Amino acid sequence: MAGSLWNRLTRNGRRLELWRSALAQHGLKEEESSRFPRARLTARSGSVAVRITGARQENGIVVEVEGPEGFSVLKLRRETLHLFQREIEVGDQAFDGTFFIEAPLAAAYGLLDASTRDQLTETNAGCGSFEIGDGRLRVEIAEEGLPDVLPRLLDLGRRFADLRNPERRIARNARRDPKSRVRLLNLQLLARECPGTPETLGVLRDACSDPNSAVRLRAAIELGAEGRDLLLTLAESSKDDAISSQAIAHLGGELPLELARKILSHALRKGQGQTARACLEALGHHGAAVVGLLARVLAERKGELAVAAAAALATTGEETAEPPLLQALQSEDDDLRKAAVAALGRVGTAAAVQPLKEAAERSWTEIGLRRAARQAVAEIQSRLAGAAPGQLSLADAEAGQLSLAAEAAGRLTLRGGRNA
Repeated sequence: MAGSLWNRLTRNGRRLELWRSALAQHGLKEEESSRFPRARLTARSGSVAVRITGARQENGIVVEVEGPEGFSVLKLRRETLHLFQREIEVGDQAFDGTFFIEAPLAAAYGLLDASTRDQLTETNAGCGSFEIGDGRLRVEIAEEGLPDVLPRLLDLGRRFADLRNPERRIARNARRDPKSRVRLLNLQLLARECPGTPETLGVLRDACSDPNSAVRLRAAIELGAEGRDLLLTLAESSKDDAISSQAIAHLGGELPLELARKILSHALRKGQGQTARACLEALGHHGAAVVGLLARVLAERKGELAVAAAAALATTGEETAEPPLLQALQSEDDDLRKAAVAALGRVGTAAAVQPLKEAAERSWTEIGLRRAARQAVAEIQSRLAGAAPGQLSLADAEAGQLSLAAEAAGRLTLRGGRNA
């Protein structure tokens, strides 16, 4: 028993000497140490303390770095089972897939620049366990790995020690990070948290020349009127369906009519559905001039494009949009019928009431469409010039059907299951 204890103390003493040598090479001075029950040594350099403890595994050690403020602000651990949705993503796919992060967003983005992410990733790869939180960085490694891992841990300590000027760090990331999504997320955060500041405006203007179209799009949107020309350029670009559609959606009615026609024609030929739908929505703001074009799309296209054309016809606000919408009520596409019903509620006249009633009767099992028909008739009623209360009304029938009756003076009444 005594011999075993002596051997342990002797071995732990040799371990302490190795640790002291490694720590001294980096300017850390020993504060306390112990050989029993496990080897343990604490050293310090300024505000940074390093504690090394023998692990339970043979030749394993636990190294803890304490002091840097960032270790208290940010928590980071390995992402293992992916059971929970990540609260924070920095935009680096490999890094986000490796670590689970908890921190205020500005602190996380400010601290986790490209070189820090690389250092964290490389250090993690050489450790049995790796975690930041509760004021410390804690790793478990093989003892022979200490000379290689220790300088990395100290470097991370220095990086996490300075939390000053997070806005400047975020601005730098938005400009320089090699990952386009990291640049985008930092740009969005900067624009949201520091709107209108000279530094933010400078970053946004620089981002207008970013090689990534998503970054350019966000910059153009955030710059408002100053970014309009870039939005027009992105809208006309045919390289990225999603980017073009978002630019068009943001421009809305400000997208010039002829340019909208041109983009729509190209998108329809190339099968760019997102861009085509955004164009249809934007065209709706041009009123009577586009009713014919929208009617052709409604008649010739199917699915989401036809639905978008129906909604755009409603946006025109023109009564001339009514005939193609009435025709769409005959479609076998449930979504298109619902879109036509909703659109007729916005632009339909009294002439649309009977077709709406018939469409509802044909779709007696579709509660949503019947409700939409009732709402559409109510909207038509509210628009009729000079209509007195009760001239046009709609009520549920006992079986959920609608009936139509003509009253004196041309009044129209929809009553539940009864003749007027």
